[in-house]
Amino acid sequence: MDDAKKQLLNHQLSQLRVQLLFAKLSVCSPDWIRHRFTPSYNKVYLIKGGEGWLQIGKEQLCPEPGDLVFIPGGVEQSYSVTGGTPYTMHWCHFKTNLNFNRLFQLFGLTNVVKADESRELQHWFRELEEHRRDEGPATSLKIQSALFAIISYFIDHAVTDHGREAVNDSLRKLTDTIHYIDDHLSRELTIEELAQNAHFHPNYFIRVFKRHLGMPPMRYIHERRMEKAKQLLSSTDLTVGEVARRTGFKDVSYFSAAFRKGAGASPSEYRNLFPGR
Repeated sequence: MDDAKKQLLNHQLSQLRVQLLFAKLSVCSPDWIRHRFTPSYNKVYLIKGGEGWLQIGKEQLCPEPGDLVFIPGGVEQSYSVTGGTPYTMHWCHFKTNLNFNRLFQLFGLTNVVKADESRELQHWFRELEEHRRDEGPATSLKIQSALFAIISYFIDHAVTDHGREAVNDSLRKLTDTIHYIDDHLSRELTIEELAQNAHFHPNYFIRVFKRHLGMPPMRYIHERRMEKAKQLLSSTDLTVGEVARRTGFKDVSYFSAAFRKGAGASPSEYRNLFPGR
């Protein structure tokens, strides 16, 4: 996956919020069978043993022991035992604020990755199972930490060679736009210019951009300016005025006010956090 696509995916995942619904270690019963239903929640299975069959969308799968399976919400699915021993598996159901089905389609993610009986994964699932009914002060943090770890493990392993090519034309143009924005942060950028560069009508460009990145283009540009400003302040001795210029701000006072609003500190105060730069 190239840097622009990684940036798109990382941006989406940076906004992720999760809500655990259920987590358990189960031995599936002989009547573990259900066909053609579409839950709104996401599922993750860690197969420990046994056999079974899944259909996710149009794809039929027979995950094996050691496989980690991610089934996004909003996808028609079926599952069933087969003739052998039913599955033993860790599993969890959870809701998120992101449409994982869309992410799978956009980035060509596979539904099954090899986990090879990862001790880390088993530990994280046990954390979910153990803390699901707890009422301790840090329970929600422990649950979210374990669930984020499971999702992160899956994402890190889910980009296949096929997935690197499974990018539609709109996303390809959008990744080019991300490169273009990063290369031109030091000057004013307009919707008309970006849309023309992507060969889109401006209104359509805004819709595509917001659908994939979750925010309008001008807000994204502002966030990228702030990220670059932080990088320059923490790693160089450039003056605040030069940092402002390189990140597209003509007025240093406006830059300082915008930076303080986003970072909670002035540019000079932020720089002082990195004395060894």
